[in-house]
Amino acid sequence: MADQKQETLSAEACYEYVYHKVFPLRPADYCTKYPKWPGLVGLEVEMLPLWTRTLNQKKPETVHLFDEGGLVPALESLKASQSLWQYNYQPDDPTHLLTISLDDSDMISFEPGGQLEFSTRPYPCLSEAIQRMQSIQGILDQALAQKGISIIQVGMNPWLTVDEIGLQMTKPRYRAMDAFFTSQNEFGRRMMRQTCTIQVNLDFGGNDEVLAKRYLLANLLAPFATAMFANSPFLDGQANEYLSNRARVWQHMDDSRTGFPHLEGVVKSMNRKACVDTYYDFIMNGRVVFAEPLHYRVMDGRFRFKDWVEHGIDGVKPTMKELQTHLSLQFPEVRARGFMELRSIDCQHRFWQVAPAAFCVAMLYNDTALHAGLDLLLPLRNRLIEYWKYSIHGLKNPDMAQMAQKIMRIARDAFGGLPPCFQGANTSRIFEAYAAYYTDRARTPAEDLLEIHASEGGLTGTSFGRMTERWQKFLDSQ
Repeated sequence: MADQKQETLSAEACYEYVYHKVFPLRPADYCTKYPKWPGLVGLEVEMLPLWTRTLNQKKPETVHLFDEGGLVPALESLKASQSLWQYNYQPDDPTHLLTISLDDSDMISFEPGGQLEFSTRPYPCLSEAIQRMQSIQGILDQALAQKGISIIQVGMNPWLTVDEIGLQMTKPRYRAMDAFFTSQNEFGRRMMRQTCTIQVNLDFGGNDEVLAKRYLLANLLAPFATAMFANSPFLDGQANEYLSNRARVWQHMDDSRTGFPHLEGVVKSMNRKACVDTYYDFIMNGRVVFAEPLHYRVMDGRFRFKDWVEHGIDGVKPTMKELQTHLSLQFPEVRARGFMELRSIDCQHRFWQVAPAAFCVAMLYNDTALHAGLDLLLPLRNRLIEYWKYSIHGLKNPDMAQMAQKIMRIARDAFGGLPPCFQGANTSRIFEAYAAYYTDRARTPAEDLLEIHASEGGLTGTSFGRMTERWQKFLDSQ
């Protein structure tokens, strides 16, 4: 492909980019180095920083990023001990930390509401990615504890409203996003400021057919992954009827950038081109949030990317940079970005955080599970949106619960068939315990949160520690 970065985009150039950069096959050198392993794994976890002194309160205080003694100054204290970490600041504001590039090409960053995010690079197997995540979490725990900061992992801020949280990352991109979503409805602002997820990133495999099957099954699994791992039963400090308020937020945002593309073409052709065609149509019909070349002009909620490519805005047409920005603002349940970013799962408590990754690699990297999953779910593909709507209620719907249990049985059998490097870091034991404690009983972590909220007259930061004791007893009994 020719370098398009400074050239006006055509529809053909957009398609070529999606084909070559968004849906690539697994790197060839992976197969050479690891001929018996099924694929690369990356993890992303979003966490809530709280002031430790307030953990036992009914409304613990969130640590703001740039306050004096806040999260960013606390992270900057690591410069001496982590000399290989690179701190990246906003060019026009040397005090505004954007990201920290770690020594192994991993990344620490921040969500707009001040959520702390750690993202691994792609690792050759699951255990390596998990061990790296746990290692960095340990470093962060120790450094932040010295500054009076604790980390909580849950699917959505259980205590604070969007206005109480505020927009903490104020670079132009986030200001424009905030303005655009505010003009639409309440849910975009909630997504930016309140939600936390744990994302599992997997490659597409080594050939066109595997790519199509993995991509298709990942989409079909999305509602069940949301339901099985529901962990956000509170909104603005109040319990409500939803077990995954995080998923409900995503379901009520701009539907041109969330949910699912039309998958029938993939079902019929089961090849890479069908996936590209489907995703290309999805992104070209996605509404433009802002136009950076026009000083981050916020769009009106009707203007689609294909309109920009075909007609321009005030004489300005998009370049490759604008396409890349637009792709980063599309949020389907399975986002293609050179790999599959599986976005459906609420962030889990540290105790259970490896379970979603084990589930995803078992279903998508074990060939037997891949085909069993497709056999089970393809006949139900016309109910995909229906199951997606059910998912915000966890496993309360009997049909959803039964299907989730069937899928989990496939995943449990499949995980043991993966190479040993995928099963280390105590992952097999935690995954099996999660399935037994929750899915087998048509239960989710959200219901634990609701139970302790009811028994203690509210949820505090220290409530999570008491739940950990309960989970550890169950794990020890297995």
